[in-house]
Amino acid sequence: MVATQTVTIETVSVVRPLKIISLICLLIAIVLSVVSIATTSWLRSGSFRTGLFQECTSTNEPSGSAPFDGAPAPGQCHSPNRDSAFIKAVAGLMISALILTFFAAILNVCGLVKSDVRRKYIFYKFATYLAIFCVLIELIALIVFPACFYVKMRDYKSRRDWEVDWSYGLAWGATLFTFGASLMLICDKEHEEIYYKEKTIYNPPPELS
Repeated sequence: MVATQTVTIETVSVVRPLKIISLICLLIAIVLSVVSIATTSWLRSGSFRTGLFQECTSTNEPSGSAPFDGAPAPGQCHSPNRDSAFIKAVAGLMISALILTFFAAILNVCGLVKSDVRRKYIFYKFATYLAIFCVLIELIALIVFPACFYVKMRDYKSRRDWEVDWSYGLAWGATLFTFGASLMLICDKEHEEIYYKEKTIYNPPPELS
């Protein structure tokens, strides 16, 4: 008797490199967002700088006193001393974006570790939606911040030489990395993760087994 053969089709799930790169981008965005929110260098003018939660005056203030009314003394920091409703709104938007970016990263990880193809797609899809929503929130915050500050600049009296500082730049970096992660999740087609492999099994005759 001849050996019988059985043909089976196996479904193989392959993790695409772009999914891993998108996760790395989300993690970098989280780090940049945390540093940006926590620091006080969103705007500066000479020895004075302000962030989302505190404003500070460096110790090298030439006059040796507060640079203008309401500013902290040299070497000191305190919460913004003027009408800062727009700063609070920007802080709320940035914190919300940070939380959503964190959840997008978790969903991305869940998609990578799951073996069920349908669940992988669901996790990736929601991670994509969250990443895109984060980008929109951060864009609103980063556009509103300088625009509203320009309107409120008169509250700082004599100071006119304002410039955005590195904390604001880090916030833009976080936005770009989140946007890159969303693009990679969108461009990496779902069907490319599934491969069908034909496997032939030869069964020997009963007398030889």
